Amino acid sequence: MARTHSIRLISVDLDGTLYRSDGTPAPDGLRQLQAARRAGVRVVINTTRNAGSVGHVCAQLGSRDPLICTNGAQIFAEPEGPLWASYTIPMVVARSVARLADRHGWEISTSVGSNSYFRQRPGQALGPVELGSSPGGEGVQSRTQVIVVRQNEEALVAEPKRMLLHEPEAIVAAKELAAQYSQACRTETYFEPDGRLHSLCILPRRADKGTALRFVAGRLEIPLEQVLAIGDNPNDAPMFGAAGVSVAMSNAPPEVKAAATVVGPSNDDEGVAWAVRRFVLQDRR
Repeated sequence: MARTHSIRLISVDLDGTLYRSDGTPAPDGLRQLQAARRAGVRVVINTTRNAGSVGHVCAQLGSRDPLICTNGAQIFAEPEGPLWASYTIPMVVARSVARLADRHGWEISTSVGSNSYFRQRPGQALGPVELGSSPGGEGVQSRTQVIVVRQNEEALVAEPKRMLLHEPEAIVAAKELAAQYSQACRTETYFEPDGRLHSLCILPRRADKGTALRFVAGRLEIPLEQVLAIGDNPNDAPMFGAAGVSVAMSNAPPEVKAAATVVGPSNDDEGVAWAVRRFVLQDRR
């Protein structure tokens, strides 16, 4: 196990980790991450969320550190940008998935640029639903919109960063289809804390949290053994493999707990705060 005082970078997941079950950041977790930043530790949010939905927590942390979004498909030098790296799903793959879903009436959440597109539901108006905007380029402060389209294929105005499906039949069929394009894309299956199936995410082949974490640590010239990773879902396992020390929340599934250095309290019981105190701040007082 890495020595606690050697940690120089924290890679922290959001949903199910820093965020509690009610969808709000754990207050002590935020405080401990802020304390780590004041002690000179870099705090890197490493999330499956799109950049436009993490601005609030970046502001709460006062973060100027790199940001990993969309499961590693976007890597920002700072929350406001610029982009260090960006990966997309090839259009031939995206169209095949969209057309399959459209034939069956399945909904896909498709992320293109800073926008998220959704297939129209009964009675829903077509067009953009603006979520918010503020000055900025490609970072989390840039304009973000949800756009409702008649068919999933209409969302493909450019190559997407992510395609997310929730219906069980859609998950099975889209996973089988994506497997035919394994050289161009990859899939991740997400589960609820009780083990129920939640969603399937189709991602660019090079997009995963571990690869992105290695990239960021390299750019910051921080050895991986001086990195702490904190997460709860199977998609966090790659960053556990990259980091010198890893903490799984107790709400994580068994395979994620087995991949971690240690299991901490749950997201609702301030697991992030526990991890930061134990592995980062303990020897800095």
